Amino acid sequence: VNVKEIEYVEHTSEVVSRSAKPDFSRLGPRLGDLVKEVNQKVRQLDDEAIDEYAETGELTLSVNGDEVELGPDDLIIQSEGIEGWIVEQEGEVTVALDTEVTDDLRAEGLARETVKRIQNLRKEADFEVTDRIEVVYRGSGQIADAVAEYEDWIRNETLALELQPSDPREWSGEAVETFEIGDEQIAIGVRRIDVEESLDA
Repeated sequence: VNVKEIEYVEHTSEVVSRSAKPDFSRLGPRLGDLVKEVNQKVRQLDDEAIDEYAETGELTLSVNGDEVELGPDDLIIQSEGIEGWIVEQEGEVTVALDTEVTDDLRAEGLARETVKRIQNLRKEADFEVTDRIEVVYRGSGQIADAVAEYEDWIRNETLALELQPSDPREWSGEAVETFEIGDEQIAIGVRRIDVEESLDA
């Protein structure tokens, strides 16, 4: 998983919605008719009260003038991530992942996938790790925009001295291939560059 940013939050309520309900199999025989009123009280608990119960395993409710003591297994705590997030909890650790893919993240992802394809073509062409290359590409809308936006980064990652938006199928590259990346398509060609000749030019 590629994570763009990690943020620590003080309270799980920022990413998790919690609710509680009585365990009727335990409380029914013990409380009898009071269990209905206890259920109403429990359903009205806020996140702070639920968190405290989850931590201590104890809760006191005032029901019809009586105090009802609840223990560790008397309530069932349910957690649900806020909309658009995936949430997992283990013990006292809660991890939430925002699954929204913004335009910026999508463009960055397409650029990374393009780098991966270029590196594969380098291997296919049996280039040395230090070889400088020329890259020619022709991509559909979003991927073409992403490559243009991240041109400097792509060149740096792939040791490309040139990254040209042109049809590689009409070019004498040492390795040329068309790739499907999600809903996008890109044709990429690579060719080794003699650095000394490039400098002389």
